[in-house]
Amino acid sequence: MPSDKTRENKLRRQLQTRLGWSLHKSRSQISVDNLGGYRIVDDYTNAIVAGEKFDLDLDDVEQFIKEAHAEAGGRPEYFV
Repeated sequence: MPSDKTRENKLRRQLQTRLGWSLHKSRSQISVDNLGGYRIVDDYTNAIVAGEKFDLDLDDVEQFIKEAHAEAGGRPEYFV
């Protein structure tokens, strides 16, 4: 099982190369609007795609990538 940092880097690469999105990790103190996780941001428009309140964990990000790739007509079992 890869470490969390290795897994995070893999997901970052997949988001960037295949979808043009970035994975942002919360660096602020946990609050109502910041749950200490991850968010996905569109690099072109700088719009939040998922995780508005930094409420995604790595499992959520991986599932989101699979679903986004499947919607685009890809084969999710070979994507992640």
